[in-house]
Amino acid sequence: MSQEPNYENLYSFLAGEFAEADFEGKSDTEVALGCTNPELAQWHRTIIAEGRFALASPSFPWKSIGDYANRHFVTEEAARTWLTEILDLLESSVEQL
Repeated sequence: MSQEPNYENLYSFLAGEFAEADFEGKSDTEVALGCTNPELAQWHRTIIAEGRFALASPSFPWKSIGDYANRHFVTEEAARTWLTEILDLLESSVEQL
């Protein structure tokens, strides 16, 4: 019996940082680049790893990604593109810490 992948850190990040960003007038880029700090660097690396694992999964949880981030994706490909961009931004920001 296979176990469901654990994306707890990724989902927590998406819900905590992106769910209300529209209401706060922040772009996704601003959120991804503005949320890093040295104390959270290891957690952000975990989020990046979980996100990359999810993207590589044949059962990519695109609807859950949209739900946690409060985004509506019409297709799986749109969700993949969005998450890839967010992870790339986050990764570049963490690398500069």
